[in-house]
Amino acid sequence: METTAKQNRFNLIDEPWIPVIGKGLVSLGEIFSDPTIPALGGNPVQKIALTKLLLAIGQAASTPESTEQLERLDAETFRTACCNYLETWYDSFWLFGDKPFLQMPAVRRLIEERMQLELKSAPTAPAKKKEAAEKKAEQNALPRPIGMGFYPDLPAENNTILSQFQMQETTEHAEMALFIVTLMNFAFGGKRIEKHLAPLSHGFTGKSVSAKPGPSIGNYTGYLHSFLTGPTLTETLLLNLFSKEQIEANPYWKSGLGTPPWEQMPVGEDCPAAISLKESYMATLLSLSRFVLLDGEGVYYVEGLQYPSHKEGWREPSMTVNDHEKQPKVLWVDPDKRPWRELPSMLAFLENGAKSNYECLFIKNGLTRAKQHHQQIGIWSGGLKVSSNSGDQSVKQDNDFVESLFLFESSAINKLWYERFKQEMASLDKLSSRVYAATKSYFAKQNTDGSALASNASSLFWQLCERRFKEIIEACYEPEIIPTIHKITTSLALQSYDTYCPKETARQIDAWAECRPNFSKHFSNK
Repeated sequence: METTAKQNRFNLIDEPWIPVIGKGLVSLGEIFSDPTIPALGGNPVQKIALTKLLLAIGQAASTPESTEQLERLDAETFRTACCNYLETWYDSFWLFGDKPFLQMPAVRRLIEERMQLELKSAPTAPAKKKEAAEKKAEQNALPRPIGMGFYPDLPAENNTILSQFQMQETTEHAEMALFIVTLMNFAFGGKRIEKHLAPLSHGFTGKSVSAKPGPSIGNYTGYLHSFLTGPTLTETLLLNLFSKEQIEANPYWKSGLGTPPWEQMPVGEDCPAAISLKESYMATLLSLSRFVLLDGEGVYYVEGLQYPSHKEGWREPSMTVNDHEKQPKVLWVDPDKRPWRELPSMLAFLENGAKSNYECLFIKNGLTRAKQHHQQIGIWSGGLKVSSNSGDQSVKQDNDFVESLFLFESSAINKLWYERFKQEMASLDKLSSRVYAATKSYFAKQNTDGSALASNASSLFWQLCERRFKEIIEACYEPEIIPTIHKITTSLALQSYDTYCPKETARQIDAWAECRPNFSKHFSNK
């Protein structure tokens, strides 16, 4: 086994490893010292994981006691506090060393113990079988290569990856660091772990051959995550920062803010540090759902801390959850339904008195500060859709990343604006349904099943609307513009119908004319 990893190498505070817009890779130190960095780069899952890491540092360095104090916290004070914090904890941010960042050196002992057991149980004769068994035991003790492809986990057997991405192995330290950070909350559930290892906590019996997924991805298709964004990365972090008052008011975080793992790493699955972390707000940012150890050019990888699903009480402030139903509901990633279409749910808290509202705490808690400090703010939403088969998660050909960023005039986001916006989004839903029904009827008139093409026509309508979404948002600020928007959206609906319903033959012309929707009364009641 590799032994040189104990030497301190690659400090994340100094070395460039974080992708940002317009600057390539930067270090943690640069993140908190350069006020001009606009936003994070990388794929949507990496952006979420990095935002969580930076928020964990921000909360550890500068968590105001009250929400009133939080609203007075300025960007320069925040950056200074974070830089001072990183200087204090400098030795906890080595990627390689005696105490490697977010890693468990004790995993090496488990691997060695497993190898010794396999060697002891190897047949003594004949010689070829003994040699083969010993070779297999040694192979099992080698670290796995790190695949820095498009999704956050290690490659799995029989897994179909998306054609537009190439799974590649990496030995670059920057990519290894990004892999470790992303893995903490976004590990896929299933059997991609080291097998037949004893738990780190003596007597712990909660593990099986199939690991639970990271809590930020969930048990099914992948949670949709959302954040408020400001004009710079620092402002974005400030908008999503919580006060102790806000954290302690949340019943899901029984341990309060909690301690970041680099200050106090658990030594096992249910040690006091592990239990405290799991019940804290800090776990939503860095959950340690996998215990890992980088070794040379590879990684050892076992199931770490286990977390419940949203149905069992797991809550992250980036998730959009409705707790007012009999069973909690959550917004999932859906490549066929872009995140902007979920904005009525994300902003439902603006509708006073509603009994069945979704809430995204980052948006709800940060909006007041955003209105005070920024003329324009953004809502970023994204994630990764995954497939799940008997608890084994993977990325298939119909899965994909999604992300959307939409900008708003912060002062205009209020209950009146929301009522208009919700009404316009409901109107788009009705238009989409009519496009689907009309297209399907067109093909039914010709004795053909048009369900698939009707779905394509409806999808095209939403794609066309997305290009005009900024105009829809602006029209809700100025109601006199709304009739113009109605003309645009009905035109897009007819364009979608016409695209999938040709009128070349006499029979097609008859079906096209009979089924083409008439929108003259669609907005008459508004």
